[in-house]
Amino acid sequence: MNSALIAGVLAGVTGLLVFLTIHHFWIRPIWFILPPGLFIAALGGLAVGWAYSEIQTALPPRPWTSLAVFAIVALTLSPAILLAQLRPPPLDISTGAIVDGSSTGVVIARVVLELLLTATIVGALMGWLLVRTRQAALAMALASLVFAIGPGHNIPLLGNTPAVGKGIVLLIAIIATSAIVLVESNALLARFSFK
Repeated sequence: MNSALIAGVLAGVTGLLVFLTIHHFWIRPIWFILPPGLFIAALGGLAVGWAYSEIQTALPPRPWTSLAVFAIVALTLSPAILLAQLRPPPLDISTGAIVDGSSTGVVIARVVLELLLTATIVGALMGWLLVRTRQAALAMALASLVFAIGPGHNIPLLGNTPAVGKGIVLLIAIIATSAIVLVESNALLARFSFK
């Protein structure tokens, strides 16, 4: 489990750096979030590493493991992406103002119910279906919640806006890179711990 936890931290930090780099060149620089982001990414990475250690036995062998991890994370965020596309956005993304007919309560409810709750439930279900243990369900629920708060935080706000494409590309880049770093660094660390 130690190798999975370390690999999770590495994956979290890598995902943050990928996000900040793409954001820098494609949207605008936001490097000021790096110091607190590193702390949050490392903590989130611990949750992801724990979940990975719980479900690893149910995943296909390498090199397909990274693809399976990518698919699992994408599935946890899919309900929120679909729900965000079914309604008008709650915020004007150019100004950050709440759209007429909406309110701060509606924005918060959409983030909590449509993103955080759906990701947590889907993650728990996948943990249970993959390994059939409460611990796997709990670990996957926590990792899915963390991933929704981190890379997925804008999903309910960007749905049905011109920025949704950029948001999806960012998510794909972050999830793919993090999945590869998680799987490959875990394999490397586990190999060295046996020597």
